[in-house]
Amino acid sequence: MTPLSLSVAFLRHRWGQALLSVLVGALGVAAVETILIAQREIPAAAARAFGGVDMVVGPKGSALDLVMCCVLHVSEPRGLVPLASTVAAIPPSLVRATAPIALGDNYRGTRVVGSTPEILSIYRARIAEGTMWTKPLETVIGAETARVLNLKVGDHFVGSHGLSAGGEVHSEFPYVVAGVFAPTGSALDRLIVTPIETVYVIHHHHETEEAEAQGRPAPPQAPPAASAVLVSFRSPVALASLPRLIDATANLSAASPALETARLARAARPAIVALFGLGLVFSGIAAAAAATALMAAMNMRAKDLALLRALGARPVDLAGIALIEAALLAMATVVLGLLLALALTGVAAHILAVHDGLLLATTPKPSDVAFILAGALGAAVLAAVMPAVRAARAPIETVING
Repeated sequence: MTPLSLSVAFLRHRWGQALLSVLVGALGVAAVETILIAQREIPAAAARAFGGVDMVVGPKGSALDLVMCCVLHVSEPRGLVPLASTVAAIPPSLVRATAPIALGDNYRGTRVVGSTPEILSIYRARIAEGTMWTKPLETVIGAETARVLNLKVGDHFVGSHGLSAGGEVHSEFPYVVAGVFAPTGSALDRLIVTPIETVYVIHHHHETEEAEAQGRPAPPQAPPAASAVLVSFRSPVALASLPRLIDATANLSAASPALETARLARAARPAIVALFGLGLVFSGIAAAAAATALMAAMNMRAKDLALLRALGARPVDLAGIALIEAALLAMATVVLGLLLALALTGVAAHILAVHDGLLLATTPKPSDVAFILAGALGAAVLAAVMPAVRAARAPIETVING
């Protein structure tokens, strides 16, 4: 028999100990790989979701709230800004494009966003099917919206008041799908975009109905306003001065999605380091358990080793059996750990895609696999060194008498 077949036979004989070592080690590998993927992919997914939005201008308040609401579209708006004065506060020489957005309605939980055709330039988007809108109540929908809601060009649907499903239905204002955006990987993929005038018409009608129901006179048409204005810079140099210029303006604040993401990453770094350390601790425990199990197995197999020596096996062959056992355990640990990491990141990616619109790539990189495999094999070799040396150095008489 070869050392490999003997190692496999010995592992099969003590499968319980081997399985426990593999499970403990796999938890460590899964934790380490999950953290590696999260560190790399969450910022990248956020950058993809921002599209070409370099800055968002909205009401005074938290910059992070402004990004979450008007760039990632995962939180509630905090007010409106006057459209004319807000656009006038943004120097045109520093920006490539600006696009106002007005929030307020949804269709089955998907946001209906009022905007202007410049939103195409902001997200560097194009129409994959149909055409751009030409009048109120026409919409162009994101690629993910079309897939999830099963909408296509020419379909009609009715929106609801508010940003989540269950609000008052605006049945007298049916929308029609004029076009579908090509996939961009950004938040635009999961939006329904309509002319900003659509939002003004619907909400003025809603306010008029409320006033009539309460016996008040109908309110006048309010001046054009927006939830925020999205801005794309001509040059990254604008980031150094433009946000401060906007923040100095009364009732306006500016937020950079990239800077807010960096701040979140810095805030989360201690937790990430702690989780990474926890994975290393699990891996260390697995290595220690494997070393203990190997030494115990070598002691239990004293007669087997003596018989092999009597049949002519060299000391190096006996050492090789211990090393091969450790290597087999390490490879099984890596495979199971990577599968667990794929499952964990797959679940996390689904949750982030549904709730935050972040599209994570969960496939481990070859460099990750190489790093983890090298670490597991290194730990396995260290764990097997003592049993291997003992098996190789033990005189045959001592082994037989033991």
